[in-house]
Amino acid sequence: MKKIVLYIFSISMFVACQQPKDNTKNNVPKKTDKKQKSLAEVITNPNKNSEGPFLFKAKDKIILNWTQWDAHNKQENILKFAFFNPETGKFTSIDSIPVSKGLQMHAESMAKIGMSNSGIMYAVYRKKDKTDRSRFGGKLYYSISKDTGKTWSAEKLVVNDPKATSLSFYDIAVLPNGELGMSWLDNRRKLDPKHKGKCLFYGQTSQDKGFVIQKPVAGSTCECCRTEIFVDKKGNIHIAYRNIIEPDEPGFDGYGFTEIRDMYYLKSMDSGKTFTHPIPISKDNWHVNGCPHTGPSLAFNGEKLGAVWFTGAPSNSGIFFTDKKPEQKKFNSKNLISREGRHPQMISIKKNFYSVYEEYYEKNEKGYYKITLKIIQPDGKDKEMEISPPLTNNNHPVITNFNDNEILIVWVNSDTRHPKLMYKTIKL
Repeated sequence: MKKIVLYIFSISMFVACQQPKDNTKNNVPKKTDKKQKSLAEVITNPNKNSEGPFLFKAKDKIILNWTQWDAHNKQENILKFAFFNPETGKFTSIDSIPVSKGLQMHAESMAKIGMSNSGIMYAVYRKKDKTDRSRFGGKLYYSISKDTGKTWSAEKLVVNDPKATSLSFYDIAVLPNGELGMSWLDNRRKLDPKHKGKCLFYGQTSQDKGFVIQKPVAGSTCECCRTEIFVDKKGNIHIAYRNIIEPDEPGFDGYGFTEIRDMYYLKSMDSGKTFTHPIPISKDNWHVNGCPHTGPSLAFNGEKLGAVWFTGAPSNSGIFFTDKKPEQKKFNSKNLISREGRHPQMISIKKNFYSVYEEYYEKNEKGYYKITLKIIQPDGKDKEMEISPPLTNNNHPVITNFNDNEILIVWVNSDTRHPKLMYKTIKL
């Protein structure tokens, strides 16, 4: 219980540090010597709260976005973004998306900016539904840019159905046809209306016309865990999410009357036309009447699809890793990555899997959260690196690579008044 309280406290503190200001003041991050690339650096405004980082890798672009939020006026919340320059190892000046003002800030259901292969940028974010009295009511909106983020369109609803009043925990990826695909949780229980939870939806864009294809693909999902959509090099679309298994459903372990909330997976081999029946990533049998707010992550190393996730199952809690070959019907046995880790994200380079997560530890009777990078090799062996500065509090890391030898990690630091985003490039 002590660790849980410390964790909640650490991710809710305000933080700040020396950072580049917005480009409205023509302040661009200063260049540093290449020898200093291993040092953690800060990108966000020291006088503003910044959280919810998300990295998107397009054809020749790497985009970082986050929410700059106001503790006293939620209508001042706004979506920020910057491009990463692989040559300098730095981010460009910071830009804003004006129509996003008033978006909701959530570290696990963060806003997301993606780019199709044709160069059209989509910013997807959530706003409170003013007509819904529910605490969790909210709708997904999007805005489009056709000039690499210089200007943005008026916002539009992702879903126009008036019955869709609570949509969240979404993810985006480039599809085989170059368009953007998206997974999200939806209160419209189209597939399993008699059970708890939400419905997992899949959608895809059509140029600048929005998410024109939308369909439910799984029912009875955990309401507040991030979904993951991932497209491998062979063009297969993979989706992972936390499922709810109630006592009267197949897969329940027969113990007690509290539902199970474990990770499940489905895929499409025909560009999203059809999806397989969901299967468990791991039968953890975590009985919990509530949402853990931590979702899965997927990556493909050319031979196997890997998955990382957190479970709080009392007999075996922590972050775990498993994988499967395309022809396998089930995932292999899970391996423990971290007993104290939370919120994993993962990529793959040269057949290795690289996972980042926040991890609790204590020193001199004080608790801290560090960002850890775990490298999982094809033979199952692993090694790890501490990414964040020592004796600090950090959370919600994201990761991508900008070539076959260097990766970029961004995370939230919460040591001072205003939360800030820090980043580091790592040579492999």
